[in-house]
Amino acid sequence: MRRPHLPRLADIARALRSELDLRITLYADAIAQSLADDLALVAWDREQLIGGLQQRLRTESQHRVAIEPGARVVERCHQPLESIDLAWDLLCSGTRVHVQHEPNACQAALDLLRGIAWLLNDRLGQVGLSIEDEPWITPPADPSASASAFRLAYGIDDPTLWRVAGPAIPKPRLAIVEPQADRELAAYVLARLCLRRTGMDPRAIKRAFVIGPIDHLRRHLVRLWLGVVMGPAAFAGAFAGPVTSAVRDEYLSALDAWSAHPEVETWCAGGELERIDAGHFLAPAVFCTPWPGPDLPMTGPLLVVVHCEPEQARAGAEFAAAEAAQVVTIGTQRNPYPGSATTIRGALLVERLPPGLPEPRPV
Repeated sequence: MRRPHLPRLADIARALRSELDLRITLYADAIAQSLADDLALVAWDREQLIGGLQQRLRTESQHRVAIEPGARVVERCHQPLESIDLAWDLLCSGTRVHVQHEPNACQAALDLLRGIAWLLNDRLGQVGLSIEDEPWITPPADPSASASAFRLAYGIDDPTLWRVAGPAIPKPRLAIVEPQADRELAAYVLARLCLRRTGMDPRAIKRAFVIGPIDHLRRHLVRLWLGVVMGPAAFAGAFAGPVTSAVRDEYLSALDAWSAHPEVETWCAGGELERIDAGHFLAPAVFCTPWPGPDLPMTGPLLVVVHCEPEQARAGAEFAAAEAAQVVTIGTQRNPYPGSATTIRGALLVERLPPGLPEPRPV
């Protein structure tokens, strides 16, 4: 049976927003520890994730559309904490929410939602927010997922009535480095956006279209790729942490494919680091290819520089926009390409560099 939109649920959720903010503040250390234990995220990355969640919750949602009778929200392994503010926005629209999670997702996010669900459901007098205990191992498009949980929590036999609200899995971003761009700034931007979370961030940049000279950019990139610190999550000076054996194997296979291609030049070979720490640590790789570049696997801390002309870069941006991928432009113009979401200009700010990246120096 369809359940109607619940205005009272929205009122209760909005009234509990300050309680949710307080709990995030009080349990910030526990959330950070879970991000380290479950996902091996390093200190600066954990701080950014928690701060970003707090900022999103303070920003009023512009998408208050009720989904009847309810919505499924997924805590994704590679998009930690994004389920929390999305679930709360839906609750504030009067939509019931059932939270599921992928295997190895951040458990602190689920624990936080369980605690706030008890308060919300008690005030509502019925279930408005529920959290699945078992990992969601079926694809999100599978309407039969967790049917028993829906029947138990809501008395609804047809789980197809519950739409997957997200978070949406983002497309990898594309970078375009314009001729006027400061090559040192471009190298640091690419390092941060490619190597964060050892290249496993779903918004990572794997391909950069570079217009104009590349020699200076090459020297900066190689210095950063060789000097970036990959270390345990507990090491405050690490830029990125370890990966699983499956990620390592996929990465090494991708390196073999790129290094063997006749049109590809290897700037930084990459590979597995020999360390005594637990886990697998990867050395990042950079390859360079003329336009348009081969279609080969790209996973882990791997960047492909595509040397191209302006019209070729625009064609790449148009293709990325058609695929719903975002474009990061590094240069002096403002959003000159289709799909442009970010334009980075100006000088490199050393004090804003995350730990684990070498400090600037002449090359």
